[in-house]
Amino acid sequence: MDRLQAMQVYIQVVENGSFTAAADVLQMHRPAVSRAVQQLEQELGLRLLHRTTRKVSMTAEGEAFYQRCIHALAEVNEVFSVFSQPSLVPTGRLRIDLPVTLARGFIIPALRDFQQRYPQVELVLGATDQPIDLIATGVDCAVRLGKLQDSSMIARRIGSIPMVTCASPDYLARHGIPRTLQDLEKHLAVNYFSGPNRRVMDWIFSVDGQTVTHRLRSGILTNDSETFLSCALAGFGLIQGLEPEMRPALDSGQLIEILADIPTAPKPVSILFPNRSYLAPRVRVFVDWLTELVGRNYPI
Repeated sequence: MDRLQAMQVYIQVVENGSFTAAADVLQMHRPAVSRAVQQLEQELGLRLLHRTTRKVSMTAEGEAFYQRCIHALAEVNEVFSVFSQPSLVPTGRLRIDLPVTLARGFIIPALRDFQQRYPQVELVLGATDQPIDLIATGVDCAVRLGKLQDSSMIARRIGSIPMVTCASPDYLARHGIPRTLQDLEKHLAVNYFSGPNRRVMDWIFSVDGQTVTHRLRSGILTNDSETFLSCALAGFGLIQGLEPEMRPALDSGQLIEILADIPTAPKPVSILFPNRSYLAPRVRVFVDWLTELVGRNYPI
């Protein structure tokens, strides 16, 4: 059995949780399935699976190898689909990682449209605001907000999302309504930090075509998007957040927009994908679809 076949067998053993179940899916004899995994372990010189009488589970090395197998076999399948049958519609599993706030308030509500356009693409969604290793985790593309750090990944900026400055009625009743940027010095903020260096996000406004940056005193700090909004609703301070994330609370009166006559700088939206010589069709159509979605809702 060649390496690619053995990798396919290993994936089925992992995903089905046993050699017997994998053999049924692959329509192979169970001993052949077991030999394929043993072949991989011998060639690699390490144990991939913990075996018991009832189930199998991956070792740490086996987990890493599984992710690489998924990624490698997907690439092989895409190469053949692209060059042998270019007219085929995009198919396969598309692994996407989204920022939490953009996922919940903007992208996920619209994903049914993508699914209807490309029903043969299986979506696998992850949501985090923290950096991830796309290759190690087998993610096809990641959507990110704001200025990107230097990376070996390919980045494509697809648009920008407006920001809004607001606060809860309770906070404003206790501390007053800021009317100017100078008034912000008297207020507390719900501040967001990210990354291993715990960098606090600046507040950014656009004044007479110039970018103005402010760093407000923290009423509370968080690196979790859901907590970020919850703290603002609880009256810990002013908040500057993505308009689609703030919109439901603004419409319900749970938050009140402030400094409406001083526009905020919109947040850039980019898509990252591994450094490859081509984009798989399923990735390409998602990039195009999301670019269209952002442009339609928030035209430049």
